[in-house]
Amino acid sequence: MKEDKDSPARVVFLFDVDNTLLDNDSVAADLQRHLAGEIGEAGVQEYWRIFEQLRTELGYADYLWGVAKVPSQPSPRPTTALHV
Repeated sequence: MKEDKDSPARVVFLFDVDNTLLDNDSVAADLQRHLAGEIGEAGVQEYWRIFEQLRTELGYADYLWGVAKVPSQPSPRPTTALHV
């Protein structure tokens, strides 16, 4: 799309859903159960370690980036952890 002075500006809305639109405790509990079934308890502990490290570095909680950074764990279905 070619933009010129008569083109409408692109607008992006960013909003914070921290316990307002999203129940973070329920999300964390559901994720905990799912990951335990997919990558085992050791993988879950590693996920939460990575999650907290990322939250400190980024300044916000990113559940999916934490999942992507968990090293592959021996599992009957090792790639399914990303199907959250």
